[in-house]
Amino acid sequence: MELIYSMRRKPLKCEPPHYENNADPELVKPICTISTCNIIAFSSLTELSDTDGDTWGGHVYICDLDTPWECHKVASTVHPVSALEWDGEGKQLLIATIVGEVSIYVQKDYLLNEWSCLYSAYFPGENIIKAVFFHNGRKVVAVEKKPDVPISDRIQMLRYVPTLKGFGGVACEGACIITGTGLVDALTPNGDSNRALVASDCLRSPRDHIATASFAHKNGSILIAAAWRGGGKRGVRCAACAVFRPPGSRAAPVQLTLQPLPTVYLLDHEPVSITWCLREDTDSLLIAGSTLTLWKLAERSYPVHKLLSKGPVQGNTTPGGGPKAPTECFNTVVWQQTAVWQVEGGGGGATHVGSVRLPLATPHVCSRAIGSGLAADIGAATPPKKTKYGGLPGAGGRGGGGGGATVSCVEVSQLGAVCVAVDTHSQLHVFKLSQPAPDIPTTLSVQHTTMLLEYAMVSGYDSLDVMMTLKPNIVEAVYERLTESFQRQPQPFQQYYYHNWLKLRIALCSRVAGLTSSAASLCSLQLVLAGWSAAAASLRPDEKTEAALVSFAALSNMPDEHEEKNLLALEAKAESLGEGATSAGSAWGALSAMQPLYRPLQRALDTALTMLAALTAAHNSPATPATHHHAHGYEMWSDAVALNALRRMVVIARACARGGDALSRPLARLAAIVGSAPKPDLLEECASLTVQMPARVWDALPRCNVSAPHGKPWPLHLEYDIEPEALRFVPEPPAHAQCDGTPSLAMDSIRPHLCNVKPGTCISVVDDARHVGDDAGVVGRAPSPPPCPPHCLHGTPSNVPTTEDMLPLAGIPTNSEEIFKESGDFVLESREGKFQHLQKKIVHSNIKMLITFAVMAIQ
Repeated sequence: MELIYSMRRKPLKCEPPHYENNADPELVKPICTISTCNIIAFSSLTELSDTDGDTWGGHVYICDLDTPWECHKVASTVHPVSALEWDGEGKQLLIATIVGEVSIYVQKDYLLNEWSCLYSAYFPGENIIKAVFFHNGRKVVAVEKKPDVPISDRIQMLRYVPTLKGFGGVACEGACIITGTGLVDALTPNGDSNRALVASDCLRSPRDHIATASFAHKNGSILIAAAWRGGGKRGVRCAACAVFRPPGSRAAPVQLTLQPLPTVYLLDHEPVSITWCLREDTDSLLIAGSTLTLWKLAERSYPVHKLLSKGPVQGNTTPGGGPKAPTECFNTVVWQQTAVWQVEGGGGGATHVGSVRLPLATPHVCSRAIGSGLAADIGAATPPKKTKYGGLPGAGGRGGGGGGATVSCVEVSQLGAVCVAVDTHSQLHVFKLSQPAPDIPTTLSVQHTTMLLEYAMVSGYDSLDVMMTLKPNIVEAVYERLTESFQRQPQPFQQYYYHNWLKLRIALCSRVAGLTSSAASLCSLQLVLAGWSAAAASLRPDEKTEAALVSFAALSNMPDEHEEKNLLALEAKAESLGEGATSAGSAWGALSAMQPLYRPLQRALDTALTMLAALTAAHNSPATPATHHHAHGYEMWSDAVALNALRRMVVIARACARGGDALSRPLARLAAIVGSAPKPDLLEECASLTVQMPARVWDALPRCNVSAPHGKPWPLHLEYDIEPEALRFVPEPPAHAQCDGTPSLAMDSIRPHLCNVKPGTCISVVDDARHVGDDAGVVGRAPSPPPCPPHCLHGTPSNVPTTEDMLPLAGIPTNSEEIFKESGDFVLESREGKFQHLQKKIVHSNIKMLITFAVMAIQ
């Protein structure tokens, strides 16, 4: 394991005695959890900004894995927080306290720093130990096959039995909790009421003192493992919990049944931590104490004496008569100890144990994500100024009394690439998990990483943890392998997952400083495709479509075999068709639906000019000729998909009198020779156009995050609420992307990654639009630029698009309340520093395409 970064907080001026005595097992310590979207939630006994100790209680914060210094408080409670849990989609967060308060929070209006309570429940006198959300019935399985096998055969989406079925077998929402006395409760929402419906049962009639617990899903049931102690003995009680709704009663509480499983009795008297090895379909349990042991639930046959096996007892005779064989009389399940590991680092045992969630992740890392043993792996870290705060996890061991902060909770990310730990001072520490073998060849490492990214592309899980831990020397190899693998897939697969593949390529290119131009070109392609999808939705014909608009409406559903022929015909008479469509009826006529798309059309023209300038620069520069450009780079002028999308947007722009008539000819000539060297007269024509119209687009902007190619070595020591200037990366635009009308570098930047919205059925994309720059205290606004030249396609600075200008794409309402009712996520930082989620789904050619809209400050 390797430490990536550690967070520090300001020390308290006065601390209570129990804050330093962290050896007490009954002491409530900070906990953490990480969602499938790589959003970390952690608890703190005081507010992170409190230095006087005036806010003792329970406080829950969340932060992004890539920008941990930007923390947002979800809720504050009077009593300490004892349980935190994300749902399978990373949207809902469960918060429970030591006095029995349970609340389910969701983002308010899709803002990451504003949360509202959906429903809650109260169990007086009960200490909530652990919680889990119901399974949603969607599962993505990776089958072990050769890498050249199609992805659809290697990664399969299966129907899984949901924990709670509703009408028609649809999965229902809810959560299950276990308390410190062995009480198991099921919570379900109650319609419009904020009080949850509750069903309860006990693990056993005489209540036990439960110290820790773990949940896992299996075949529609919830497996429960609860570590108990009492009378000088310790053990782990297990049970299978089934939740079902009584027929004909929607508003009534659900029913809960517990089926006992064998108990694991422990000889170790030290406090233990337990966890199931996986979150789904598992029968292996990890128990961490003075040693780390792996137990497996197996079926065993017990032979019985022949005198006891005879008789009319039901189940002891065969269908044909006569007694059964002795080995077939009684079959039962038992726990078998299959492996034992010593806890590394000593210190009296493990503090906490965490396991991987998916079989794809490295299985052996479970023994490394434990307590004080982490100190041996991070000895190279810079010691903090004050030992009490900012110390490395495990620095003080388990002894309490005046040592530094110790690890109190550990969680592994969904894809198993990083491990998140929180210490007793609520300081986060993120570790990179090692490969399956320390001496794994580079080829196998590239293959394993590509498999994880393909799984993330299909399942919808966020791949930021994998991107963050990639070594710079294998990023290009992973990019090449992922591109080759995707291009070998069947055409329907490529068409459905194209946008997800595009965003993975953007993320990979953004990890290397030398591929910044490729990342900018891919971002430009992404926005051009978004604008074209919106235009296609606006051009969709109906019974009221004017005859002059029928030709343009054919662009939205043009067959591949007729695409080039129809494009050439439309390019030859775009202006005349536009005049006929504009003169029909009202002032805008049949093209009135294109009015909200004028600025995306203008941006497409600027993107085409930038592409032609890049083509000219690549062939005219002796240092980087086109035949010897970067092996893994991307250029739009060599991509047929990008050229066709630009040609369509140029045709629509010409019809709408937005200019660009001089661009159709070079774009058509480039599309005809994709893969071949352009002729000198074509290069001369492109150079002439770029000189006359100097508008440019550059989509690689300054950003400050951990995964940026800033070149800073690990580990990084960061502080809450302080943005580290040393991690800011400012890419330098190439010469062909610079001119008098170049947009300011304060325009929005896009950091694409995947997140889990509906794993197994729907892929959702999250684009974090981070504003940079500051103008008179307004975040995200650059100083006003000088007016553009008359021949510049941008026009005047008044053409700079705003958020409201981009929302009406394809009929999207500008009312935020209507927008937020749509499903999906798009992260946008507003002027007040809030993150606003927005995503719009548009259907084109019977395929769901996820369109990302970003504010493009074209100046």
